[in-house]
Amino acid sequence: MKKKFISLLAMGLSCMMLLVGCGSKGNEDSGNGGSSTVEMDSEQVLNTIYFNVATLDANDTTDNQSSTILNAVEEGLVRIENDGSGDEIVPAGAESWETSDDGLTWTFHLRKMNWSDGEPVVAQNYVDSFMRILNPENGFAYSFLAYDIAGAEEYNTGSGSADAVGVKATDDYTLEFTLKNPVPYFVSKVSYTVFHPIRLDIVKKLGDQYASNITDRVYNGPFKIESWDNGNSMVLVKNDTYWDADNVHLQTINMTNIKEFATQAQLFESQELDISGAQTDYLEKWTEQAKAGEFQELTGEDPGVFYLYFNQDSETSNGILKNAKIRKAIGLALDRDVYTKDLVGRYESAYGLIPTAINSGDEKYRDKVEGPLAADAKTYVNNKEKLQELFKEGLNELGLQTDDLSQYELTYLAQGDSELAKQRAEWLAQQINGNLGIKINVETQGDWGVYLNLMDKQEYDFTMTGWSADYNDPMTFLDIWTSNGGNNHTGYASSEYDALLASVAKETDEDKVTEIYKELENKLLEEDAVISPIYYTDKYSFYQNYVKDMQFPSFGSVYEFKHAYIQGKN
Repeated sequence: MKKKFISLLAMGLSCMMLLVGCGSKGNEDSGNGGSSTVEMDSEQVLNTIYFNVATLDANDTTDNQSSTILNAVEEGLVRIENDGSGDEIVPAGAESWETSDDGLTWTFHLRKMNWSDGEPVVAQNYVDSFMRILNPENGFAYSFLAYDIAGAEEYNTGSGSADAVGVKATDDYTLEFTLKNPVPYFVSKVSYTVFHPIRLDIVKKLGDQYASNITDRVYNGPFKIESWDNGNSMVLVKNDTYWDADNVHLQTINMTNIKEFATQAQLFESQELDISGAQTDYLEKWTEQAKAGEFQELTGEDPGVFYLYFNQDSETSNGILKNAKIRKAIGLALDRDVYTKDLVGRYESAYGLIPTAINSGDEKYRDKVEGPLAADAKTYVNNKEKLQELFKEGLNELGLQTDDLSQYELTYLAQGDSELAKQRAEWLAQQINGNLGIKINVETQGDWGVYLNLMDKQEYDFTMTGWSADYNDPMTFLDIWTSNGGNNHTGYASSEYDALLASVAKETDEDKVTEIYKELENKLLEEDAVISPIYYTDKYSFYQNYVKDMQFPSFGSVYEFKHAYIQGKN
């Protein structure tokens, strides 16, 4: 899903695969790309955690880890950077852009740059990307993100033609979009990985291997992939043909999969690992060490949320997950405060889908709208009698027996096979079993790509997954759940929800838009219980003092490596 489906494995091990709005410049005089005036180490090598890449096909990307790697090796129209003063959209593949007075036409002027094989990057490479993601034969989950473009939704859903899609190359270095409605944040949308330029000749040459081959692909970003042992390690090296190579200083980025956090912590403390997250006891310990100047700390809000995710088409236990009251009872059987404060030692308990970091207009959405499940939580959480009463109401609606709840059995698909991940899955199963009396089996899947595939095929009963924002508006969390949404793997379909969502595009009054968002969120969580929010993510990352200009954008890559460099390690 967007900055997407969030890996619980990554959150558990790195404890910060999604970081918000506050990077570190490392040297106040350097600025973005200006570090050439300082003395750097002769060895420019960064050692960090492994990103579980599900695909190298940019158009098919649905998760934050794959996106981070692809943003390191590819160049879209713009990049999202953060030098410590907040996110900023900066020119990348496009040198400049402008919009028409009515907001319907966006024109991007491309810089002259090359692919790693020497071929020029031209406007048609971007057109090909948009048309490939919209081609209904490809079935790419993220096609809906382009629906603001005139004719895009019609082509993607089979009711229109490719010729009517409002994207074209007016010459080799000019790209023009025609929108169906004004979208002020359109430039934020085109920053996302799925819209990176592509080479159709390479796509055709590699065929089924396009998503995994690193030998025969071409790059136009700051780095290239030198090696990849899927699930274990990846090595990036500087791309000397990159248009801004003079301002890329890291020569090598080593990424290693470290399953257990205790091992990760040991490597970080011995400076064999340059960046780490923290959890439980380490959080307090490292915070104190960072205050003492032993390394650097990054904290703050994050635009992400984790939730229980139910497969409404599951036939397990007579299809009990088809009922909204049963789904709601399962979600409210969990004490979110115990999970965040005692089990994990971080994050904020969530009773709404929209995280605290997201704005609606100029204000924080959560400051204006209470989480839809906040009132229910006061009634049901830690109240076994009320929870079972709600659960039985759902059983009655399905015509099923209510005398012996132990006869009902579901399987929880756990993400990650570390000891901490297993501990959290077991806690979840025990909470639901203890409060509802139903049996919860735990199925563990440590492979991120396999996990995403199981969700895509709806081969699960329920799981915990997450979503992080592509841009700073509630819509990035609400447009997932349309009836035919490529990232909606719950079986949920509601024409009422679809119509309400579509009405947002026709509304210009911010207060009315916020009210529609409130109705949508309430329908998802309170009325239809499609998902059950558990916690809002935060940023808590620690990195060595010798790591300079490392950036942690809110809405772009998890890590932005382009300007980073090493100074004073040895």
